[in-house]
Amino acid sequence: MPVVTMIGGGQLARMTHQAAIALGQTLRVLAGSPDEPAAQVSPNVVFGSHNDLDALREAATGAHALTFDHEGVPTEHLEVLQREGVAVLPPPQALIYAQDKTAMRKRLGELGAPMPKFAEITSVEDARAALGTLGDPYVLKAARGGYDGRGVWILEDHAELERVVTE
Repeated sequence: MPVVTMIGGGQLARMTHQAAIALGQTLRVLAGSPDEPAAQVSPNVVFGSHNDLDALREAATGAHALTFDHEGVPTEHLEVLQREGVAVLPPPQALIYAQDKTAMRKRLGELGAPMPKFAEITSVEDARAALGTLGDPYVLKAARGGYDGRGVWILEDHAELERVVTE
């Protein structure tokens, strides 16, 4: 029976496990702990961190493909696995657009895809200039590391805007 490895044991992995059963597939999960949603239902669980290349290798051993349920997996680790012959799907080159919101917006712009207005903010001066383009209030998002509601600020107060950007 084909084995697919999913890195991460969250809700998406749990739902994918349920769909895999209907397709006659086995889903192996790399989970951080036994209490993660997918680890509670999958009979094929490897425990370890998605940041640990050795844990990723263990989870990928014998799998037909490797995928992930979140964007936190280091792309450099996935590139190593690819070079070692693991079928990483989608490839690490695509994951960058989930990991970096600025790269994603720029790529969507190149493709002419519809998207909200945005400005790249790298300084307080950029943030002030964006007020004229985006209007007030606006949403400030961390380009990297924002996940599950972290790294998102709705800013109405200009002093708060400067504090958040400075931090």
